[in-house]
Amino acid sequence: MLEDQPALIVTAMKNEGPYIIDWIAHNMAVGFDSFMVVSNDCNDHTDRILDRLEKLIPLKHVANPKSLFPEKTNWQVMAVRYATLFNIYKDAGWIYFTDVDEFLQVWTGDGTLQALHDAAGGFDVISLTSMPFGSSGVAHIDDAPATAQFTVQSKDYDRVQETGERNSNAIKTMFHNRIKFSVRRNHRPRRHDFSTTGYRWVDGSGRVFSDDWVNGKEKAVSPIGSTDLAQFNHYAIRSEDGYLMKVSRGDVVGAPRLDTERSVKYWRFYNAQGSVDTRAVAGHPRTAQIRAELMADPDLRDWHETSVAFHRDSAARLRDRDDFAHLLERMAAVPTAP
Repeated sequence: MLEDQPALIVTAMKNEGPYIIDWIAHNMAVGFDSFMVVSNDCNDHTDRILDRLEKLIPLKHVANPKSLFPEKTNWQVMAVRYATLFNIYKDAGWIYFTDVDEFLQVWTGDGTLQALHDAAGGFDVISLTSMPFGSSGVAHIDDAPATAQFTVQSKDYDRVQETGERNSNAIKTMFHNRIKFSVRRNHRPRRHDFSTTGYRWVDGSGRVFSDDWVNGKEKAVSPIGSTDLAQFNHYAIRSEDGYLMKVSRGDVVGAPRLDTERSVKYWRFYNAQGSVDTRAVAGHPRTAQIRAELMADPDLRDWHETSVAFHRDSAARLRDRDDFAHLLERMAAVPTAP
């Protein structure tokens, strides 16, 4: 809850089975009340996990209608648009678009949305800075929270601050549902006259954005100075095997599989050796309890364990394929110094 109003996460998923329960538990601990999940042609039991969660917590799971209309837009845009049609979305006080590899970290108070709101002096919209993390040398898929496994960031932020070099990171945005926007998108909503509305739009340090910024389309901010109160950790590649599975499944824009050159470029960016940040390793104090309560459900536990096994077995088979063996060689040859 935030200001006594329900906070909803909207997300799209494809083959994220091993990671769902940790992510759900984390977000419930932070203060999100409900989840709207649009799944994209999963074959790793992600859909089964979500169907079971639907019976245990306030979660709505639907299949992406993009499957029926292949000529229409991309998977991500379709998911965002489709989510707005459901009552769980219409009834929410707050909306936050995020992904299952992104973990909101609140550094103030008790680590909740309400503590963030209070420390920021109140807000109607908040755009949080992405802080990407690499693989931290982890090769295989471990059934453990991403926050505990991956601690090496993709950029050296001490160097960025010392040199004063221009730098920008992506954002994700939480906003009050009453606000009328012309467009609501995955990174931010848009309204050309937002600065005239009287609503307050801040960054992760509680600083109010300029009129030009809130009225525009910018989807990135400087990571320096914008994360004092909160940020979201982006575990885009996870482990080496986890990344092979990501390459195999494709992306939310529409590629059924990422090509080798794009895959190497993506790995190079995210696996650069930057700053070490261990603040999220312990997790929110309530996360472990919530996860244990969810895993106490035998059906959910079985689907989760089945999905973990599927990912491990699938990754092992990918390693034996010539095309993925070549990709692994290219990944190993990528320089990791910033």
